[in-house]
Amino acid sequence: MFNMNEQQAIDWIHKQLNFGIKPGLKRMEWMLERLGHPEHNTKMIHVAGTNGKGSTVTFLRNIFQEHDYKVGTFTSPYIETFNERVSINGLPIDGQSLVAYVEKIIPLSEELSQTPYGSPTEFEIITVIAFLYFADKQVDYAIFEVGLGGRLDSTNVLQPLLSVITTIGHDHIDILGDTLAEIAYEKAGIIKEGVPVITNVRQREALKEIEHKSKEQDSGMIKIDKDFFCEVNERPTGGETFKLKQDLFPLDNREWKIQMQGIHQCENAALALMSFLQIVDIEQLNINETDIEQGLLNSTWPGRFERIQIEPEVYVDGAHNIEALETLISTLKEKYHHKNIYFLVSILQGKKIEEMVAMLNEFSKNIYLTVFDFPKSYGYYELNKKFQNCEINISQDWRRSYKEITDQMQGDDILVITGSLYFVSEVRQWFRGKEI
Repeated sequence: MFNMNEQQAIDWIHKQLNFGIKPGLKRMEWMLERLGHPEHNTKMIHVAGTNGKGSTVTFLRNIFQEHDYKVGTFTSPYIETFNERVSINGLPIDGQSLVAYVEKIIPLSEELSQTPYGSPTEFEIITVIAFLYFADKQVDYAIFEVGLGGRLDSTNVLQPLLSVITTIGHDHIDILGDTLAEIAYEKAGIIKEGVPVITNVRQREALKEIEHKSKEQDSGMIKIDKDFFCEVNERPTGGETFKLKQDLFPLDNREWKIQMQGIHQCENAALALMSFLQIVDIEQLNINETDIEQGLLNSTWPGRFERIQIEPEVYVDGAHNIEALETLISTLKEKYHHKNIYFLVSILQGKKIEEMVAMLNEFSKNIYLTVFDFPKSYGYYELNKKFQNCEINISQDWRRSYKEITDQMQGDDILVITGSLYFVSEVRQWFRGKEI
């Protein structure tokens, strides 16, 4: 008996970060075999992609939930609490269950560390916990978000009803490759034999890799702009509206409204809705259009163009790569082109920081580049050296920069805090008065 408390269990999981990122499925297969393969007891949907995974998962979960299904979700990174990574119907795993699973896994982890496979990683352990929890709680469906890539990600041991691939961009290029084709190859690795795959990827070189894998696995492929279409309508204040054009089910050419802002969120919602319709077709479920409407409308996702303060107006957005930043800037140009926009930005090592800062600097001259307490964060002096010839503000303390910016802001000015989901998480906690 370990007699851990919840924080001790979380601390033990975090300690496995010392083993780094170790792509491959052998450790997962080893642990799951000894646990009786809990992943075989749950109907699952597998979601990969660079950007839009979290939003797509939340749209899909809410649609299922409104239809009275019990839905597990496995997502990363967490924004508010560690436990939210493993949730059922939006409620994070309780501390008692988390402790029980950790105490169950510790002996396995120690045994595994003595094998040629080595110790399991933090992400592998959390994935196993999700499999156990969802099986024990007998969820109707579980939606698993890939952590990194897809082909060698720890979630790729599951056998889904449907594979979903969201948009693809340049991220984790040190591991996945630096071309869209290489990155798409890794994402397409989640496609299983005979299991349909749906995607809203448009880039030709990326789509080619997904199409090739789909054909190789004899899985039906459903593509945006071919098998379904997202038609964005008039842009209301405080959200978006769109129509989904598809031939699978007659939905009376309905107009759907969402709270989340940006054309990209309409496409994430359309992908989620089309994924739901695919599951309905596979599982022969009933559809209720009012439930779909409420599921889409109720969907929010922290840290994705989220307003966290009204006066002065402050938004946080987890844009952490070139493509996500392009999307953020596009949304700002469309909705706030008449406003003076400040940026407080922290970008992690391994990202294309020079290109990202250049994009922001072209859009606004009010850029504050800062650091925060995170292993992959740049140091203040590194940033100073890298951007000494640029007209941007380099900050050693983001809280001080926040005060400096808000002291300057006038009238309709807005502040956007971005660059990293981990940075956004820290900022949100600070806003909520938590200790960092």
